[in-house]
Amino acid sequence: MSEDIKLPYQDFYFGDWLTGTADLTHQQKGIYITLYALTGTRNGRGLPNNWDILCRMVNVYHEDPDKSEELKKDLQLILSTKFVLIDGNYQQQRQYEDRLKKVELIKLKKLAGSKGGVAKRKQNSSRVSESDSESLLTNIWDQLSVKRGSKQVALKSFINNALDIDPKILVEKYNSLCSQADDPKFIPHFSTWLNQGRWEEELPTKQDATLDNFGVQPRKTHLDYVNFVKKGIRSTSISDDMVRQMRKENLITEEEFKAW
Repeated sequence: MSEDIKLPYQDFYFGDWLTGTADLTHQQKGIYITLYALTGTRNGRGLPNNWDILCRMVNVYHEDPDKSEELKKDLQLILSTKFVLIDGNYQQQRQYEDRLKKVELIKLKKLAGSKGGVAKRKQNSSRVSESDSESLLTNIWDQLSVKRGSKQVALKSFINNALDIDPKILVEKYNSLCSQADDPKFIPHFSTWLNQGRWEEELPTKQDATLDNFGVQPRKTHLDYVNFVKKGIRSTSISDDMVRQMRKENLITEEEFKAW
């Protein structure tokens, strides 16, 4: 079972995190990263769907009752916007899917190793001369739409990690990543990309990016926050104009409007 495989770390993309949490307060970000780390320690089991346990895990209790209530509302906000229920437990969607891919890769490597596949691959790779490797990398490098980092460093990464991968796949996958980046500075160096084996990633399309909790999301309207106002959950993303519009469209009651 996948729970038997422990992954004490995970790829963490700084640019994605910053853009995906831009509308959160520092306190909300702290709760989010705490939940994210706790989920990562549970070997794919996710967080329990139990409010009291979650409150204890995040430690939302404070000597000031108002502060404690504020922490609980922020916890509820993060759970409702950044996590999903899968098999009865809370999971961060991207973290969950990344783990499944890594677990599957580990299983495949173990299977290949037990059948002598790894030894065979190393034997075949050793037959490729250094000049042939450099020629292959040059051909790949020339087709990259964005050339990030050093070509010489990329050559070492290519030899160590991707010598047996179809060059067409490497070019296609890296260029696809480049085409979806809103800012070139968020594109990883080609050598880093090779070291992390990221050609195995399934990249979302621009239209699907809103499904990614770390991705750049379109600006939300007042309709996205009606339930927040009804529950009294405050967020820096909810303006007074939004609340007035909700009342104007009878999406909230007069009492809920006044309470806000």
